[in-house]
Amino acid sequence: MTAAPATKGWCPTLLSPMESGDGWLARVKPSAGVLSADAARVIAGAARRYGNGHIDLTSRGNVQVRGLSPRSAEHFAETIIDAGLASANASFEAIRNVMASPLGPDDPSDTFDSHAVARDIEAMLIAEPALWGLPSKFTFVVDAGGELPLAGITADVTVRGHGGQLSVQLDGGSLGALCDRSSIADTVKAVTFAWLQLSGERSEMPRRMRTLVKAVGEEAIFAGAGLVAAPLPLAQRPEFESPIGLISFDYPADGAFGIGLPFGRIDADALASLAALAERHGDGSLRTTPWRALLLIRISPSDAGNLSYEVRALELIAESDDPRLNIFACVGGPSCQSASVNTRGDAGRLASVIGVNDSIHVSGCSKSCAHRGAALLTLVGRDGRYDVVRNGSAVDRPSLTGLSVDQVAVLIQSVRGQCP
Repeated sequence: MTAAPATKGWCPTLLSPMESGDGWLARVKPSAGVLSADAARVIAGAARRYGNGHIDLTSRGNVQVRGLSPRSAEHFAETIIDAGLASANASFEAIRNVMASPLGPDDPSDTFDSHAVARDIEAMLIAEPALWGLPSKFTFVVDAGGELPLAGITADVTVRGHGGQLSVQLDGGSLGALCDRSSIADTVKAVTFAWLQLSGERSEMPRRMRTLVKAVGEEAIFAGAGLVAAPLPLAQRPEFESPIGLISFDYPADGAFGIGLPFGRIDADALASLAALAERHGDGSLRTTPWRALLLIRISPSDAGNLSYEVRALELIAESDDPRLNIFACVGGPSCQSASVNTRGDAGRLASVIGVNDSIHVSGCSKSCAHRGAALLTLVGRDGRYDVVRNGSAVDRPSLTGLSVDQVAVLIQSVRGQCP
């Protein structure tokens, strides 16, 4: 029998790696989601030398390197810190969770420079040791809208543009505190300190903003921060075009090119090759995203065809209709100790039978690490086979149990084209 999955209350970092089925894993958090080509090569080389060369892109835009040993994880961390890609302060590195709109100042339709704001928040966090006690999953999102908005991404504290100002909003609430660009870091600091203060007064300290908002109300948190908050329109989940392939801007002429990572995975050699493509075709940088995709910036439309060919040669995704984009799959077995099924291998098998509008979630266990929402079919691994949930998530009651991947493929073909 498969043991119940162990749910961890923390996330791995560079300096606090986590043990998994294929060794230890560690995360690199690119500041504002930007990696120079040289930085990408450093990560790729270190992943080959100290790990197994497998690299995952997380839903928070972090780069996760696998197959480390306790000893090699130390060497990997030293390499990353020496390259200026992380802090040597373990407490600060654990809470340096700031995501920004991927295109940043290169998107002419963004309402403000999300990368500059994200870096200001990081600078504020490192200057305030009292905030280093935040839970390791406490997250900040800076959403400037534009071509690739982050309205569908949840965070404990979110910064957005509003009527020429910036708003600070709390997860689980509907209010926002408005401020000027020059005071955004101080405003974020105030609500974060208020969260710590009010959380410390609870008999059991909450781990996330949503929990405290539910317990005391967002008005109390804003009041504790000395801020006036007002109702703001809820950000609607965006319906933007796929981030895969050429993303054109009205101005300037050059755009961006999104490269999909099959099931969120890229190997070290392919990452190093993308670094070279970024220098050859773009501005020499890669941007991480929460959509299992990397972006190359300042791509001429005339280069898009050749770039697409080179991306496909790396066995990565260059077209928005690639069926692998419709499948969420966690790392699965044997890489994950909680999984009894090879989720990514099975996902590759199922990609050949799904339809354009299908959404499939292949989860190695009930923890649902790859996708929290509903899907047309959610497959939950158990004892080497799959339980199947229709139009639901991994925590819902399955309608079928104990199916092989071949039986699942037949089932998918029978429901092809239905929408959840």
